[in-house]
Amino acid sequence: MNGAAAVRMAGIVKRFGRIVANDSADLEVASGEIHALVGENGAGKSTLMRVLAGMYPPDAGTVQVATDGKPLRDVTGWNTRQAIEAGVAMVHQHFMLVPTLTVAENLILGRELRRGIALDLRAAEREVRELSERTGLRVDPSRLVSDLSVGEAQRVEILKTLYRGAKVLVLDEPTAVLSPPEVGELWKVLRRLRDDGGTVILITHKLDEVIEISETITVMRAGRTVGRTRTADARSRNGSGAERGGSERQARTPWSAMSRALSMIAKPSASSSSVMVSGGLVMIVFQRTKVYSPWSRRYLPTALVSSLAPL
Repeated sequence: MNGAAAVRMAGIVKRFGRIVANDSADLEVASGEIHALVGENGAGKSTLMRVLAGMYPPDAGTVQVATDGKPLRDVTGWNTRQAIEAGVAMVHQHFMLVPTLTVAENLILGRELRRGIALDLRAAEREVRELSERTGLRVDPSRLVSDLSVGEAQRVEILKTLYRGAKVLVLDEPTAVLSPPEVGELWKVLRRLRDDGGTVILITHKLDEVIEISETITVMRAGRTVGRTRTADARSRNGSGAERGGSERQARTPWSAMSRALSMIAKPSASSSSVMVSGGLVMIVFQRTKVYSPWSRRYLPTALVSSLAPL
């Protein structure tokens, strides 16, 4: 990380009818770092990143981006094509691949390599294979996407953004459907991209991932940015808290520990959050709601749970 900002978003407002998804949200990401954007479901994380990636124009606020060592420039309201050309790309939680095409065909879609009027698939496969080996995202370019595992399909999504020259890579809940070994492989890839000068923004609500992979944390709640800190500082806050509490068992629970550390940097919220204890688990509850039960034929109170941690 060199300290210079790669992304700066200020006062971002995004509405969908009467729903305010982003309410004067801010984000600053340094070049060459892995930055975690965290918060409960519905906090506005994905919407904010879709504004950055050119999928949504903001209703208010400014977006600035710097890539390839150039200074920040105002790109507010740009579209996805302009974002990709500038080196900003997003890997979505639900993959956007054509299952009936091969890996190579998916990567070159819209940027087809041709020899005369014919598609030069051999050259495309060679380029994809070279990129795959260089980045560690190994996958056979001749395989059909429909034959890939979930982890392999995600590699193809990341390769697709890198093939188009991405320097700022946004990943939306990338581990949601991955096995633990696949998560470990993904972390290796992201660290390699960072070490090569890339910038990674990781959208997640899994606090153990925040601890393991990120260098900076931004916390969102109810569409607003409520805190920002270095991950190392959050760890140290937790460590001092564990010492004051004198609980050896408490110090061994990094998930709940990180929840406490993040709560220190987040401003108080008007939303009804609470902590419940059930079956040996601490449930941090951010929003209460009702769900219709067809068995009892009435609405039953329930809660949206943001994180769980063992007692």
